[in-house]
Amino acid sequence: MQIIWFRRDLRLNDNEIVAEACKNQQEVLPCFIINPWFYQQPEIGTARVRFLFESLTNLDANLRKLGSKLYLFEGESVAVIRAITRSLLALNKQPKLYFNRDVQVQYGIERDCQILDFYGQHNLETHLGKNHFLQNEECYETYWRDYHNYQERSLYPRPRKINTPQLALGQIDYDGLQQKYCRYFQTRKLYYFLGGENKADKTLQNFLDYRYRGYHWKMSRPWLAQRGASSHLSPHLVFGTISTRRIYQSASKLLQELSPQSKNAFSLKAFLDRLRWHDKFTQRLFFHPQLVVKNRYPEFDDWYSLEELSAEKQELFLAWCEGQTGFPLVDASMRQLNRMGWMNFRMRSMCATFLTINCGVSWHHGARYFMSRLVDGDIAINHWQWQMQSGITNPMSKTFRIYNPTKNLQEKDPDLQFVRHWIPELRGHSMEQLLARDYQNNSYPQPILDWKQTRLTNGKVVSQIRAKVRERLEKEGGEEYKSALGAKKTVEKYFTAKDRQYRNLKKS
Repeated sequence: MQIIWFRRDLRLNDNEIVAEACKNQQEVLPCFIINPWFYQQPEIGTARVRFLFESLTNLDANLRKLGSKLYLFEGESVAVIRAITRSLLALNKQPKLYFNRDVQVQYGIERDCQILDFYGQHNLETHLGKNHFLQNEECYETYWRDYHNYQERSLYPRPRKINTPQLALGQIDYDGLQQKYCRYFQTRKLYYFLGGENKADKTLQNFLDYRYRGYHWKMSRPWLAQRGASSHLSPHLVFGTISTRRIYQSASKLLQELSPQSKNAFSLKAFLDRLRWHDKFTQRLFFHPQLVVKNRYPEFDDWYSLEELSAEKQELFLAWCEGQTGFPLVDASMRQLNRMGWMNFRMRSMCATFLTINCGVSWHHGARYFMSRLVDGDIAINHWQWQMQSGITNPMSKTFRIYNPTKNLQEKDPDLQFVRHWIPELRGHSMEQLLARDYQNNSYPQPILDWKQTRLTNGKVVSQIRAKVRERLEKEGGEEYKSALGAKKTVEKYFTAKDRQYRNLKKS
């Protein structure tokens, strides 16, 4: 009997373990384990759990159309897999376990090693698949080639029928699941992202039908991004309700039909770049899991840490969390995050630099808060981006970016649609009034800090630390120096090429 253990791959299309397990019409047991560990993490959030449950419900419905169903179990994953295996052995079945590699957290990697050991001890077979691109060994020289070779391979076929017997294995039903975790359902929030493979398919289709047009510039405008100018596929990638290969191949097919110099082609190329970044972040975490909690360079340890915040910094942090900083674009973005469970990439970057550079709060606290709210929370992307925006990464460059909330307000939300939507206190105010901090004595707060002064003071500290890192790397040489220097050249080469493309596009 074949056991398909779903995790962050909640789909039937282009799923290696589904295709391989169903090849020879053998009995198949599709299952998912509700592990209490997942719901006890400080970085878990209502929006993400709800999205997961919706995806599980949709996966079960799709399996039932093929004559199967999704078996739900609850408990510690290793113990549950052992119990299922022993139960099947007692029924004179010879189970083979199919599951895709987990790269998100150290807990998952260690859990998978224990299960592989258990199956090995019992002389039982396993099939460890890939849910997305991942090199066997980290090699930057061949990454581009390996990535595209993987993405261009034929998709795994969706099975036409799955033979699943009726088994009493102590599973939990969906009503019991919803009752036990009712706190994730009893809410009046409006959910903008719905889970499931069917929803992922529709989201991809309507993005490629029309929403991708202008993606290269609209994705930085928070109001347009909220209304669908960005793909809105990120939560589906987190839970694997759609594969990156399917997205890549669908977008590439459309790209081939467009004029290479057209604006629409430029938009699709920008989107495919973002898709590649997604897998690059995932690979980095797999080979460097310590980056979830540790600074990329130890020189930053005295400046950024998980230590408890002082009373002054705690006050700044809470104002940031609640969208009460007195900086309209920061506050609108944070309120969007709290209500919607999402914000576009540029606003995430801006809010991150505001907290780390201007407020002087460690990236650890911001990264954890984001993960507790984001429906598309992905540790591989989230935590590395927080290190990047706080000035830690790419130390070979003598400069790093600090986003100006006022400048971004004028450039990215010039008509104030985004700010007025999320901050009702500012409706009726003009851009001139916001820039002058003329709030007509209403409840909206004045700025909690002097942006220019904190940028100068704290920015100087971070610059000095970066200089120490750079000096050490240049002195020691070795692989770490080559890696840092290579990262700098890659970034410079990428943005130089993009600037050239964009200038040519504007001329045309």
